[in-house]
Amino acid sequence: MKHFDDIQDDEIRIIGRQEVIRKPLFKRWWFWTVVAAICLLTVLILFFILRNIEKQPTDAQKNTASTNVAVAPTIVTAEPAYVIMRDTVINDVPLRLLTPVNAIPELLIGMPDTMDQSLILCFQAADIRADNHDIVGAFILKGELLSRGVAKKGFCSIIGGKIQLGMAESTPLFEEAIDKEGYFFRQYPLVYNGQMVDNKPKNKALRHALCELNGRIVTVSSLDKESFHDFAQAVADLGVQNAIALTGGASYGFLRNGKHLSASDSLTSLESWSNPQYFEKYKNLNFIVWKSSVQ
Repeated sequence: MKHFDDIQDDEIRIIGRQEVIRKPLFKRWWFWTVVAAICLLTVLILFFILRNIEKQPTDAQKNTASTNVAVAPTIVTAEPAYVIMRDTVINDVPLRLLTPVNAIPELLIGMPDTMDQSLILCFQAADIRADNHDIVGAFILKGELLSRGVAKKGFCSIIGGKIQLGMAESTPLFEEAIDKEGYFFRQYPLVYNGQMVDNKPKNKALRHALCELNGRIVTVSSLDKESFHDFAQAVADLGVQNAIALTGGASYGFLRNGKHLSASDSLTSLESWSNPQYFEKYKNLNFIVWKSSVQ
C-alpha cells in the first residue's frame, strides 16, 4: 500500500504554501480602460470650459455692444401755440394777463401780417416820436442797431429766444444783442426787483406791460384807462418781479388762439384792438410778437 508521505527517488515535492505571483497594474486590461476614460472626461471638461470662455464678451466688446443697441427714436409731439388769458382785479384796477405758450418772441418793424398763422400775440413795443417818427431809445433788430438813446431806463433784450427785463442806463445785454443777432428796445420801467417804479406821465390811458411773473414772461393790460402810477402799483402788487411798459393808449395789437381760464373752450382765431390803418404812416412802427415754435 502506497502512502501519501512516501517520496520516490525520482520525485520532487514542494513542501509548504504555494506563492501566487500577481501581475503589475499597468499590465492589466481594466487599468488602461480607467485611464482612457479619465483622459476622455478631462478632455471633454476642458473643451466645454474653453468654449464658454470664448463666448463671453470682453469689456470692450460689452461697451461696443451697448453703444450699438438700437434705441427707438423719441417721438416729439408738436404742440400748438396758443395764448392763455386770465382776468383779475388788483387795487380796483381790472387787468388782463396774456401768457404765450409754445411760442418764440422777436421784434419786427412795420405792420405784422395778420394772415401769418404762426403769429399768436402782438403788441407795439417801443414808442415813436411825434415829430420825426423815429424810435424812442435804443432799438436793435436782429443784431442791427437802428436807434440809440437812454431816455427811458427800462429795457427788454431778446437773445436766443429768451426775454430779459431790467432797468439801467447801461447793460451788457445791449452789446450781447448786437453780437448774437438778438433784439433790444427801451421803455418806461414799471417794476424793478418787485418794487413799483414811478414815471413822469400822469395822464390816464389804456396801459400795457411786459412782465416777468413767477419765472414766466406775460403781458398785463388794463381794461380801463389808468395812470402810470396806479397801473404800475397794480402790476407790482400782482407779484411781478420786473416789468416795463409797452406802447399804450390806442396802440395796435392782436392775439390768436386765446384760451380763457374761466372758459377753457373759448378759443378765438384772431382778436385785435385799435385800428391798424391809423398807424400805417409810421415807418418805424415796431412790435414785439410771439411766433409758434412749430414751423
